[in-house]
Amino acid sequence: MGDRCRSDDDVWSSRMDYLSTVVFPRAVAEGAFGPGAEYVSFREDDRGGAAAAGDQFASDIVFGTVTLTGSEWPAGGVPVVVKLKIMDARMAAMMNMNQKFYNEYVFYTRLLPVLAASAVDPAAVFALFPRFLYSNATPDGGEAGEQQQVIVLASLAPAGYRAADQQVFLDVEHTLLALRKLGALHGLSYNAKAADSRRDGPPFADLCTSTLVETQWFDGHWYKSPRFLSGTSNRGVNALRVSDTSGKYAAPLARMQATLSGESATMAALLRPVEPLAVLCHGDFCRNNLLYRYDEATRRPVDVVVLDPAQARYASPAIDLSFLLYMNTTDADRTANWDRYVAAYLDGVADVTPAGRAAPLTATDVHAEMRAHGLYGYAHCSFFLPAMVNAVPPDVEQLTRCTADERIELINESGGKEADRLLEFIVRHMADCGYV
Repeated sequence: MGDRCRSDDDVWSSRMDYLSTVVFPRAVAEGAFGPGAEYVSFREDDRGGAAAAGDQFASDIVFGTVTLTGSEWPAGGVPVVVKLKIMDARMAAMMNMNQKFYNEYVFYTRLLPVLAASAVDPAAVFALFPRFLYSNATPDGGEAGEQQQVIVLASLAPAGYRAADQQVFLDVEHTLLALRKLGALHGLSYNAKAADSRRDGPPFADLCTSTLVETQWFDGHWYKSPRFLSGTSNRGVNALRVSDTSGKYAAPLARMQATLSGESATMAALLRPVEPLAVLCHGDFCRNNLLYRYDEATRRPVDVVVLDPAQARYASPAIDLSFLLYMNTTDADRTANWDRYVAAYLDGVADVTPAGRAAPLTATDVHAEMRAHGLYGYAHCSFFLPAMVNAVPPDVEQLTRCTADERIELINESGGKEADRLLEFIVRHMADCGYV
């Protein structure tokens, strides 16, 4: 979640004025709050901050209330969450925020409705995410200027949803719940593809690839550097090589290092959709983008919703699986529960598969997808996980202003020996499972 400094107060005040005098009057007039609604006011609230929004590192989050008359919404006002780009325009550009905001808009307005249209329970499809209300996002920033782009969602804080208390690693119960929801999300793609012949418009796969824009390529390279993949991801490989005194992992480590040397071409291959198992992926499926609801008596998680599909893409289901399971589970839990995790994911797929239709994928398929595409999750863990376990939060401004080589060096220093150990565990798990 983006921070704002005291020196930014005037800019922040201007943005709040923009929301109250431009964004919400326009959103109401365009029907975002239902037919017959008339705009009265917008006020900024304090509704729990990041706990009710997830950790949005590249955005500023505003909690507020929109007051309306003559609508389906409550008389006391509509609790909303507004996502704006971070105020540093240079940093926003470095993070491809125009494209990410646009993708989120496309996901909610073009792709989620198609998934719902081919589902047994359309309402359950929309319930996977917060209710989308409005956006003015365009891929190029729009006439109003990129800093004026917004995503407006109904707030889930009043319904008791909040970020998990666990800061990095989710326990088994939280993980199983998230995996079942992920399976449901992916399973809806198989339904949509099965309905292609009965639906007007392009096939679902073509709709995804033609409407979503790329968010991870900078200046022709994955994350801006011709050696970013090997420069960050060899950290775990080297750590396991040092500890592997028996040479047990020599062959898989050599294969993995050769794959990493492919740099951006390797990442492009990992992300290339292969039928029939490709799905609409969230693209950034991790704890930061999950909100849980808890039983008040037991404090156990009973539901989860997904946030921020800004990096959605049509690709292998292993894109999302590998990211969550390598980023947000401990080595001990992965070792003890891997088959259980895969089963929970497949249960989620089954939850949305119409009765009488054969399962669109099996555990064997999941393992095959992990072999072919699971490196995606580890590659992201290589730069994300060290930042999450580092004693000091990452200096995002420094990372965006330094050279590509300096950025890699800073990432590799982050998290120290603890990060080395965690990345080593992931590489070892991938080798033990035959994924590398």
